[in-house]
Amino acid sequence: MLLLVAGLVLAAVLAWQAADAARSHQAATAAVLRDYAGLAGAEFVRRSSALVGYEGCFRLVTAIRQATPPLSAASTAAGDQVLSPDQVATRDQVATRLDVNTRRALDLATRYLRFTPASGRLEATDRLPEALSQELARRLGEVSGRIASGRGAFTTIRVNDAGTARAFVVAPIEAAITPPGGSKGAPADLVGFELNLDALAPWFRQVLERAPLLPPSISHGKVGNDRLALEVVDAAGRTRFRSGAMTYGGFGEEIPFGDAYDGVFEGMRLRVSLNAAAAPALVIGGLPRSRLPQLLVLLVIAAGLTAAGLVLLRRERAVAAMRSEFVSRVSHELRTPLTQIRMFSETLLLDRVRTDDERRRGLQVIDDEARRLGHLVENVLQFARGERGALRLDLQRRDLGALIRETVEGFEPMARRAGAAVESRLDGDLTARLDAGALRQVLLNLLDNAVKYGPEGQRIRVEAERLDGFCRIRVEDQGPGVPPGERERIWAPFQRLQRDETAAVAGTGIGLSVVRELTVLQGGRCWVEECPEGGARFVVELPAAGPAPSDERARADT
Repeated sequence: MLLLVAGLVLAAVLAWQAADAARSHQAATAAVLRDYAGLAGAEFVRRSSALVGYEGCFRLVTAIRQATPPLSAASTAAGDQVLSPDQVATRDQVATRLDVNTRRALDLATRYLRFTPASGRLEATDRLPEALSQELARRLGEVSGRIASGRGAFTTIRVNDAGTARAFVVAPIEAAITPPGGSKGAPADLVGFELNLDALAPWFRQVLERAPLLPPSISHGKVGNDRLALEVVDAAGRTRFRSGAMTYGGFGEEIPFGDAYDGVFEGMRLRVSLNAAAAPALVIGGLPRSRLPQLLVLLVIAAGLTAAGLVLLRRERAVAAMRSEFVSRVSHELRTPLTQIRMFSETLLLDRVRTDDERRRGLQVIDDEARRLGHLVENVLQFARGERGALRLDLQRRDLGALIRETVEGFEPMARRAGAAVESRLDGDLTARLDAGALRQVLLNLLDNAVKYGPEGQRIRVEAERLDGFCRIRVEDQGPGVPPGERERIWAPFQRLQRDETAAVAGTGIGLSVVRELTVLQGGRCWVEECPEGGARFVVELPAAGPAPSDERARADT
């Protein structure tokens, strides 16, 4: 038992070690996949920033600067530089400055605007909300000097308007305006447009369609962009682009766009994840599957085998105990008749009898005990044959009534010695296919059982009748009977009623098991029930036999 338990503990430790190794392997592979996802995401950020920053925003703001009408001469002379709506570039004016290949940049603008730093006046093709216009004018005033100094081709101003991220791309007009007689140029007007974040999706999609984000040298050309899931989120947390069927998570990373191309995507983030199906092309062996279910199954099987082994060990010990008890019971059962036979044999040999009646009584005791001894030995032999599957019966058509009478007559001397009387009642045609020796053994076991457990002076009844194609034998005693809850258990080998465990009733514990086995082998069945007058009624039912072939021929001749 200790070895079985130690084996189970060892199996549990090995399962834990295997699960831990698989978990470490999986974690390492997942880290590699996240690194590759981050590499692909960084490449996407670089390409999309270059595409939108240069081919989109730069070309569009350049066309706006070229298409913006100059200030009127009167406004210039007065020096107030007051803007009017007709001094803001229109879509048509900007479109004429773009060729066919770059005209798609027009979709990036929702409105055009112009800002005069000197007056702080902001004008747009579509009027902005008052609060947004004031905040944007303030922000443009803060950056106008830096932009005018030529530190960048354009810059991006980001404003959070009621939870919505808005971006404005602005750049100075080509030349600074110098007032009449002035010596220093005033800050140039700023022109630009509001970036349409909803129009970025086609540009991002073009980045995915151009070339794989992972270099072919890493993936051997087997991992395309279809194995990636990307999601672009603006500064307010709103999704502006999504590609791929996978959800973000697992083997993924989150990458900020940064301030590339004067911050055209500043504040935006890219979430990128890699499909686990791409693992074999990127990592030797691919992503290992979790073996936890298999390990749990094996552990459960090991636990089950250990439990089965413990149960079998316990059962083996119980069987050994039952065999030891069986040997003890058989030895005790054999000792009693042998003692009687030896005692009366010595008495007769030494001629210690005084009368012929005493001699006859001694011979009768020797005969009864010999019969009892033979019955006991036959029971043991039948049980042993049944245990090893060597029990064979010779089933023939026989007169059941005659066999019952013969067996009862042979048992009556033993019954009288126990102070019991045996009555028999046989009705109808009792012809059946059976083994005579087996049936005799069945009846002797039932009669011996009735004598053993019944009171002194009882009447044992043996009845037989033909009923619905069966020959039914009943053996009734006047003993204490069998409780309903134990009427099936008593047919098993070595089983006794709980009330008889401490009683002085002798027995081997195999009599009723031999009865059931011999009955079943003859095609019948047996059970025990309560007798109406008290006691137990053991019933044996055997298939009845049809008429003999000679009888059939006689009826046919008639």
